[in-house]
Amino acid sequence: MSEDAITESRFEPTTLVELCRYRASREPDRRMFAFLENGLEESDSLTLAQLDARAWAIAVLLSRHAPPGARAVLSYPPGLDFVSAFFGCLYAGLIAVPAPPVLRVGVDDRYTRFRAIVNSCQPDLLLSNGSRLSRVDALLKDMSTPRRPTSVATDEIGETDVYGWNAPHIDPDTMAYLQYTSGTTGPPRGVGLTHRNVLHNLSLILANGSRATDDFDRQPPAVSWLPVFHDMGLITGVLQPLYVGYNAALMPPTAFAQQPVNWLRAISDRRAGISSAPGFGYELCLRRVSEQQLRSLDFSGWKIAVVGDEPVRAEMIDQFSAMLAPFGFRREAFFPSYGIAESTVMLSGGPVEPEPVIRRFDAVALAKGKVQRAGRDDEARRLVGLGQLHPSMTIAVVDPVTGEPCAPDETGEILASGPSIGAAYWNAPEETASTFNATVRGHEGRRFLRTGSLGFVDGGQLFVTCRVDDLIVVEGMQHYPYDIEATAGGSHAAIREGCCCAFTVEDGGRTRLVVLAEINSRFRIVAAGPAPDAPSGARATLAADEVEEAVREAVFAGHGLRTDEVLLVKAGSLPFTTSGKLQRSRCRSRYRARVFETV
Repeated sequence: MSEDAITESRFEPTTLVELCRYRASREPDRRMFAFLENGLEESDSLTLAQLDARAWAIAVLLSRHAPPGARAVLSYPPGLDFVSAFFGCLYAGLIAVPAPPVLRVGVDDRYTRFRAIVNSCQPDLLLSNGSRLSRVDALLKDMSTPRRPTSVATDEIGETDVYGWNAPHIDPDTMAYLQYTSGTTGPPRGVGLTHRNVLHNLSLILANGSRATDDFDRQPPAVSWLPVFHDMGLITGVLQPLYVGYNAALMPPTAFAQQPVNWLRAISDRRAGISSAPGFGYELCLRRVSEQQLRSLDFSGWKIAVVGDEPVRAEMIDQFSAMLAPFGFRREAFFPSYGIAESTVMLSGGPVEPEPVIRRFDAVALAKGKVQRAGRDDEARRLVGLGQLHPSMTIAVVDPVTGEPCAPDETGEILASGPSIGAAYWNAPEETASTFNATVRGHEGRRFLRTGSLGFVDGGQLFVTCRVDDLIVVEGMQHYPYDIEATAGGSHAAIREGCCCAFTVEDGGRTRLVVLAEINSRFRIVAAGPAPDAPSGARATLAADEVEEAVREAVFAGHGLRTDEVLLVKAGSLPFTTSGKLQRSRCRSRYRARVFETV
């Protein structure tokens, strides 16, 4: 379906407030949101009328504590209280700031992220539900905030008389919320997103993921385990369902992480048509869901399986499709996409229905930064296309150092321009200038966002190969850390799958390749020499040099690279973001500081 056809058949709101109020006026009794507390059983729900009434009541109270434009941090445990509070902030003209739920001071990623967000945005309000608020509020005592925000338990707000309350003026250019980045390559930064930015991105997602035969009034529901304080979770689990008009069932991320089959069972039970996850979500299902668990499930209703990553592994698509095919899943349902918080969420995606675009490129050419389709006998890399480019978005591929446009057959940094992209990072003028204000020769007068990702455009599809900062360059040849990590992870049974990190460090003018590998807790590693006999039922005992040599041999065989150091570390040592992304820059910093505890 063309974008024009979609626009003609739909109401087009100018703000998210207008969108929510319109939905509530049209279908007040519709139970649009449901919450599956244990991943399976529905424990709470929210009709559109209830959402509108709750948002109004919250807005009236919040307006007594802070003026329009003030920041309100939302730190909620999984549930539907966040949804009402988020729209309550928007109704009051406040800037909503989604943040992770935290209970105690510590070194875990959620507290680190919460602390970084609060210190960055200096909120006027702290919102949570009554059962968590006192403990969340206590965390602020350990933070260097110039003023203490007012704490509000939004679930304890009763019905409020809205008559006589003057709702603030909200227009498309009013800032709606701050979406903090995942923190993969540095501290989280708050992207200021206006109502116009968000609504454009919602329409872009709809256009990229729509078919000519779609009936927008009869869309099957969506299921999401993604945390709502992240861009993908907020958009796919809350805002896109409201924009398109389909129901959504939310579940706690822990319900998925502990039992990945819960996600698949919820999709089957609810005949869900849409569900989204980063690549590691599908990978976790491959590792921890058995055929026996799948036997009673039916995925024939799963129309769009969004996967957002950089890059998406072709092998994952092959394996996941093969595993679920006997139970009705269609490979065509996969919808690879690319997005970042700076562009609300999606930059490219689709089209829906054809099989995912997987193309073979010459591996030797790619190592030299060149793009060349592989011949039948060439050494090839299979890369997954991350979607088509919406006409409203402009992409440029440039040299990451000089900023000069690359030739069509060259890889470079991906720059983007369009209405979905925010204007700035909150309270970070230097980072804003370097990230949001790039210019490109041939596109005079247009402002570009530096995505920090390397890639290229081929046949209308965007291909992302690596983060600029993560690229491994040895003797002038480019290597992608994901590939080296996958090779290292599969080299020995003692290494935890998906828990390796590869990077380079400079040492006296020489580039050294380092691989960190987490050891499965089922194994005990000794320094060297023959492994001693272990009693029956005890952990298997291995010599460290056996595992290290397996990594070195595999990396050399697979990539022609000498690994200068293999560091075997305890399970759980590698830092990941709260959205499951490996933080390679932090790994490199911790390695240099020698803070990793080896086994």
